[in-house]
Amino acid sequence: MRKILAPVLILFSIVTAFSAQAEDKKAIAENLVKAAIAHYKEVGQEKAFADFSVKGGEYNHGEYYVFIQSSASDEMVFHGANDKLVGRNLMGLKDPTGKEFVKEYAESTKANGSAWTTYQWVHPQTKKIAPKEAYTEMHNDLIFGVGYYK
Repeated sequence: MRKILAPVLILFSIVTAFSAQAEDKKAIAENLVKAAIAHYKEVGQEKAFADFSVKGGEYNHGEYYVFIQSSASDEMVFHGANDKLVGRNLMGLKDPTGKEFVKEYAESTKANGSAWTTYQWVHPQTKKIAPKEAYTEMHNDLIFGVGYYK
């Protein structure tokens, strides 16, 4: 009985750890969006965007960074990982599976105030396609978002 129970307990521990890690990543993304909105409200757009841009800073560390899209024009107004996306309408952007994930999160966030969107994207370290999840939330006419790799 012990020979069977030990591997089962080890497997349970591993599954629980991975599940907890995924929940932690979700919580980090969601909390970072809420913190970014609060900071934006407190200091205004210019200072907030400067703070969101600091690599290794409070709002831009590792795989977590803030992105902000206008809900009125659908243009990206800030992107913590790639400033070349700023000013672009990415509503037609598709992941490798053909999913229009920007359109999905924008429509869902506009309708519900917040949303979780799952899609595939290139992982910056591995350079391979990996599952990614992003949390987005409305503030005035802006959609604030933070994603993480699963």
